[in-house]
Amino acid sequence: MPEPIDQSDLLEQIVDFVVPSRPPYETSVYLYLLRRSRLIGQPGVQVGKRTIGEGPGKGTRSGHGNYQHITEKLTNLAREGFIAIGETDRSGTTYLVSLPAEVPVVRERMATLAPAAATVNHYRDPELRDELFERDEWKCRYCGEGLSRETASLDHIHPVSKGGNDDPDNLAACCLMCNSLKSGTTYAEAAPQILERLRRTRTA
Repeated sequence: MPEPIDQSDLLEQIVDFVVPSRPPYETSVYLYLLRRSRLIGQPGVQVGKRTIGEGPGKGTRSGHGNYQHITEKLTNLAREGFIAIGETDRSGTTYLVSLPAEVPVVRERMATLAPAAATVNHYRDPELRDELFERDEWKCRYCGEGLSRETASLDHIHPVSKGGNDDPDNLAACCLMCNSLKSGTTYAEAAPQILERLRRTRTA
């Protein structure tokens, strides 16, 4: 069975994205076909141009029964992906109908106008920084020194200058001294200085 269509989402997509993107009559024809296909659980509908002309066709600028005008609008809808035009027989033409969110031009418009997702940044957000200090038990990842709010900092394990990012896995709780020694380098590069500092501290 086809999945049920969320009517509120569908209405929003039609009003916000279909109507502004198509001429009024093309929209009317599309909605006419949509109503007789996807909204009743069918992928498409077989209908003649005369029937369409007796429905939304009455609103064409050239009046009722202008099949050339209807053909033009159906061709436009097919070109944009709103419908696919199938075989024609004595009962009419088969039209496979796309939901708005399946139409490329509508999807593009939806993506363009969608609100940008809030950016989560563990390096800059104070609450998220605290989560990382808690994760590392308020100890410097490099020298093991206990940290306080006054002495705690976050170090980029893979430096930003070398392509590192602000993802949690690339951030380590760090004392100010180790952060200063490691600045702009990898741990392997800074290790001799960090170990020498530890040696001096323990022998002092």
